[in-house]
Amino acid sequence: MANLENKSDADIDQWIANHERAGKTRSTLYQDLIVDRNRRHGNGLDIATSIAAMTISARENRYISYGDLAAANGLSWSKARPRMNGNHGHLDDLLAFCHSHEMPLLTAIVVGREHLDSGEMDEETINGFVAGVRRLGVSVSEPVVFLKQCQSDCFEWAAKQVGTPDATDAAVE
Repeated sequence: MANLENKSDADIDQWIANHERAGKTRSTLYQDLIVDRNRRHGNGLDIATSIAAMTISARENRYISYGDLAAANGLSWSKARPRMNGNHGHLDDLLAFCHSHEMPLLTAIVVGREHLDSGEMDEETINGFVAGVRRLGVSVSEPVVFLKQCQSDCFEWAAKQVGTPDATDAAVE
């Protein structure tokens, strides 16, 4: 992992934005920047912990709620919510992590509790998901179709995983 200790938060955010603009979202430095930003600002929300929780959920062929993702990290929803959404929020970092490691976009299976049966997202949520994906350089023309394909990809990928979901820890360290 790159030594980013002496870099400011603004430096980290600028490097991330530069990588996204240049389409270099699969570079090792980009991966390190995403993990470092989460380490600095995760406030208890950890990439490896969340990837493991989403992988377990996907293996069980089910969606996971925001609250369940927060709980997997040992946080209440009320404490996790301000850091979960938005540009550079935890879900955005998870999306970038998945994309940069050529994993399925596991945040596609994170939905509101009321949509756990269907996997649907309300308009604001799907718009946020698609905005994050587009920032990573992925073209999306039909957001709902794209979401459903991503969800299917998550379930198919997870079914093929062997071992424990903690295997992602090595990629985060």
